[in-house]
Amino acid sequence: MGRPATPVDASARPRLRALAAYLRQLKDETHATYATLSERTGATNTPGYRGASTLSQAARGAHLPPLETVLAYARAAGDLDSRAVRQREATARKLWKAAAVERARPHLSGRGLRTRQVRTPASLGQALTRLRLRAGQPSYSAIERVTEAGGHRVSRSTAHLILGGDTLPSREQLAALLNAFDVPPVAAAEWQAVLDRIEHRLQPPMTAARGGYTCADDDPAVQEYLERRERDEEIKRRTGQIRPDETYEDYEERMRERAHRQAADDWLYKDYDDPEDEGAGCR
Repeated sequence: MGRPATPVDASARPRLRALAAYLRQLKDETHATYATLSERTGATNTPGYRGASTLSQAARGAHLPPLETVLAYARAAGDLDSRAVRQREATARKLWKAAAVERARPHLSGRGLRTRQVRTPASLGQALTRLRLRAGQPSYSAIERVTEAGGHRVSRSTAHLILGGDTLPSREQLAALLNAFDVPPVAAAEWQAVLDRIEHRLQPPMTAARGGYTCADDDPAVQEYLERRERDEEIKRRTGQIRPDETYEDYEERMRERAHRQAADDWLYKDYDDPEDEGAGCR
């Protein structure tokens, strides 16, 4: 008689417990030991192989296991008919993602940037990081594998630079990342438009010249403007006018919105008279 299974961790979050319960259910229905399940995942030292202790830990609910381990468990625990395997994988993937989002929720507090507020590589990286969290925070290795399987590989180092805001993705890289983060096509098209807008803003302005165009950065007036803008940003950051999580462009947008609201209030009340004065003339 085998040793009784260790109960699901009582401190586990609800969705993590649901995932662990499903994995245990698959094992119970298969009437197999973890050693048997391990053998079904493949030969030792092959990419799909998972040891018995790894599979056992996945079903404990003490922590969220990697998605690849959960899928290997689901493939091994049950009928090997392709349709049945796909159904188990789909259920396991759904439960894993719910548990992953549950784990990431503390990092998703507050409202993310709207697409119109994303204007720089840094803010795009922040937005993509949030999308990654919503997708269950897949590892950079997983991102590399998923994007490669999707037809356009984004390496771990490249994904790290893009999400860190250190480099701007190409259209193909952005599409691959959005697909890896389960972003629907309509929303993905909006993010491609954001990328186009950022690329357009980063293009150096051009001024007309005899025989063609010259870069406006060579114009002393442009240089003076850029230097003045940098000094202004530095002053506003030191005095706390620009928030730590804001870019200079975010600050400008916030100021424009404040001015717009103030103008609307001024228009609303500029012809307002004291009600008592109005009442004095009414009999």
